[in-house]
Amino acid sequence: MSERPIILGIVGDSAAGKTTLTRGIANILGKDEVTVICTDDYHRYDRQQRAEIGISALHPDCNYLDIIQQHLGLLRTGQPILKPIYNHSSGCFDAPEYIEPKKYVIVEGLLGYSTRAARDSYDVKAYLAPRRSCGPTGKSSATPASEGMKKRRY
Repeated sequence: MSERPIILGIVGDSAAGKTTLTRGIANILGKDEVTVICTDDYHRYDRQQRAEIGISALHPDCNYLDIIQQHLGLLRTGQPILKPIYNHSSGCFDAPEYIEPKKYVIVEGLLGYSTRAARDSYDVKAYLAPRRSCGPTGKSSATPASEGMKKRRY
């Protein structure tokens, strides 16, 4: 890669629309020009281990924030990474994937802005906050981040 990639961060609470927005932006920019990274892949523990420990996958301590930060730094300078893969279907980890940054890198997930160094790695940052009322019943399918954090006890 001759030029440094443009790094876009899309962060927000569960069900805020991060993946939908990421896919839309990737379609607009051209899938051949975009590398997508999901921070869910950086869980420290698999589903069974989290149940045994009693920790939520959404808790910062349950994720390799330092490796996310390191990978952002490498991607920012155009270098490839060996990214972990968390399989949501099985709750286990699959073999890591070799990722080379393209012209645009979109990093989406819950914890992409957790550290100052990580936040400084992005050229563009978006935070999605779900609306309180998402349907005709007035009930929301998602909670604002502050309420979600209280429920998760951190």
